[in-house]
Amino acid sequence: MDISVIDCDGHVVETLAELGEFMDPTIRFLASSDRPFPSSISVFPSLDGIHYRADSVVRQAMFDNPKRARVTASQHRPGSPQDWLALVEQTPIAQSVLFTSDGLSVGWLRQREYTIRICRAYNDYMSARFAVDPRLHPMGLIPMQFPAEAATELRRAVKELGLPGAMIPSTGLPLHLGHEFYWPVYQSAAELGCALAIHGGCNGGIGLDAFDHLRYSHILHHPIPLMISFVAMTCAGLFERWPDLHVAFLEGGVGWVALLHDRIARERELVAGEMLDIPRFEKYLQRNQILVGCEGNDSILPYLVKQLGAQGFGYSSDYPHEADLVDVKHEIEETLENRELSHADKVAILGANALEFYRL
Repeated sequence: MDISVIDCDGHVVETLAELGEFMDPTIRFLASSDRPFPSSISVFPSLDGIHYRADSVVRQAMFDNPKRARVTASQHRPGSPQDWLALVEQTPIAQSVLFTSDGLSVGWLRQREYTIRICRAYNDYMSARFAVDPRLHPMGLIPMQFPAEAATELRRAVKELGLPGAMIPSTGLPLHLGHEFYWPVYQSAAELGCALAIHGGCNGGIGLDAFDHLRYSHILHHPIPLMISFVAMTCAGLFERWPDLHVAFLEGGVGWVALLHDRIARERELVAGEMLDIPRFEKYLQRNQILVGCEGNDSILPYLVKQLGAQGFGYSSDYPHEADLVDVKHEIEETLENRELSHADKVAILGANALEFYRL
C-alpha cells in the first residue's frame, strides 16, 4: 500500500498505579491502595452517571461484539504502550496520536491546585511511558479552567516534554470555548504552533442528563458538544485572530459537519448584518486549521468531500475503546476500497491531513 496511515485519534488506557509514580507528593496518596475508600475514589471525575465500565450491560451494548470475541493487538494491557506498538506492527498505521481515557472528564474539575497538579502528572506520565517511540504521540492535558496556568502547562508539555499539543474536553468547562476567558490558551497554542483537540467523552450539561442508558446517550453526546464548540470558536473569530491556531474536533464522526454546513449556509442567506460574517466550514478545512476525525464506516464522508474537499478530515481508530484490532484493519480497508473517494482523497484522509495538522 502506498498510503501512510496516520491515526489522528487513538486512546491510551491509564492505570492509577503508573500515573501515581508521576504525581506530586501532595496528591500521590490518591493513587495509593491504602487511601481512604480505595474502591470508590479516582483521580479524575466519573465521566457521567451512565458510563460504568464494569457494568455487564454497558459492556455488551458498547464494546462486546455479539458475532465474535474481542481481539486486542497483544497480550499486554489494552491501551498500554506495548499494546499500541503491537497494533502499529499489525496494521497499516504508521503513527498514532493518542488521547486520554480517564482524563476525558478533566473539564469537571474545579479545585485550582489539584487540577494543575494532576494535569502536570498526566503529561509527565505520557512523556515518560508513551512518547518513547516516534510512532506514538500522546496529547497532553491542561487545566483549561484556569487559562493562565493552562497556557503555562501547554508550553511545558510542548517545549519540554515534546508532546504535539493538548486535549480540550468538550463538556464540563463553565463557559463556551469561544469565550474571551480562554483566549490566553489559544494565543499560546498559536505561538507554539501546536495542536489543540476538542474531544468528546462526558455527556453532562448538554441536555441529556435524563437519559438512563448509555446507548441512547451515545447517539448524541459526542457530536453535540463539537457543534457547539465549532460555532462558538468560529463566531468568536478565533481562527482569524490567530491564523496559526489549529483545532481538531474528535470522536463525533463527520455527520455533524453536514448539519452545520447546511445551517450556516441558511443563516448567511437569511440574516443580514454581522451574521453574514459567519465563516464557512470549507475555509478552515482547506487552510488545515481544523481537523475532523472520521472512521472508515462514515457513509456521509464522500458527500462531504464532494461539497467541501478532502482537506481537513482525518482517520481515527478509537482503539482500544469501541474498535478492536479487527475493526481497525476493517475500517482502513473500507476507506481504501471506497469507490466514491479518489486516490488523492484517500491519501489525504488516511494520513496526509493528520501529518500536516499535528506537524509530526
